[in-house]
Amino acid sequence: MAPRAGAAMESRSSATARRGIGLDGDRYAAGAGFWTDDRVARDLTLIEAEAAEAVGIAARDARRNVVTRGVDLNRLAGETFWLGDLLCLGAELCHPCLHLEQVTGKPLLRPLVGRGGLRARLLASGTLRVGDSVRPAPAADGVGVIVMRGRGVLVGRRLSPHGRGTWSFPGGKPEPGESPVACALRELREETGLIGTSATTIGESIDGFPSREVFHTTFVRVDASAGEPRALEPAKTARWEWHEWSTLPAPLFAPVASLVDAGYDPFPAEPS
Repeated sequence: MAPRAGAAMESRSSATARRGIGLDGDRYAAGAGFWTDDRVARDLTLIEAEAAEAVGIAARDARRNVVTRGVDLNRLAGETFWLGDLLCLGAELCHPCLHLEQVTGKPLLRPLVGRGGLRARLLASGTLRVGDSVRPAPAADGVGVIVMRGRGVLVGRRLSPHGRGTWSFPGGKPEPGESPVACALRELREETGLIGTSATTIGESIDGFPSREVFHTTFVRVDASAGEPRALEPAKTARWEWHEWSTLPAPLFAPVASLVDAGYDPFPAEPS
């Protein structure tokens, strides 16, 4: 890591990683990097030791956060993966830039084309350590149903092993060929007996679980103006309750927590 733009890189045996921010002590997590725009991911950068060796530089001279060995980083672009206990998304390839040449004083643009490393987004917070492994983490599709009635949002306490004891929206996994909206309306009916209308996709999240499962959840907002929800799948959900968005019960199911943390508000303030 480097504390500020252009400063010498410092090796660490471990570092605290913060979701959506980066590594504590690094210039980009502190907003003190050479690039200050947010057009590309800057949470975490990785480079292969083999790439640095091939161009005759020390790995730290590439000014990336993580040095890997035996990992094809290019194949992780656009994919989710575990870095130790951290869930990451390979956002894009990290191409060499003129600033790298200026800082190192070495002609690296051409030699590192296609081997400059990977930019990743941190999807979880935790500790990164030397020796952590890199493992692919293919994400399964899921759907969460945000059911609105007045100022209330429908949530239920989960009993299934996946997220047991947390509070979640209705939802589940799409069937083959089923759209998120169709899945949302079906799952709502099967789990609660409610008939949803005015379904609209409003966002998505990628979340990892202690079981090492990863889900890409699409959130669908629906109205359900008639009837009261029933726990039609009692092995999965203990009961359904209406809660205001600002007082959702805890703990929240990981995808629901991600949506809340992202700042989504189903009841935005009226413009003054």
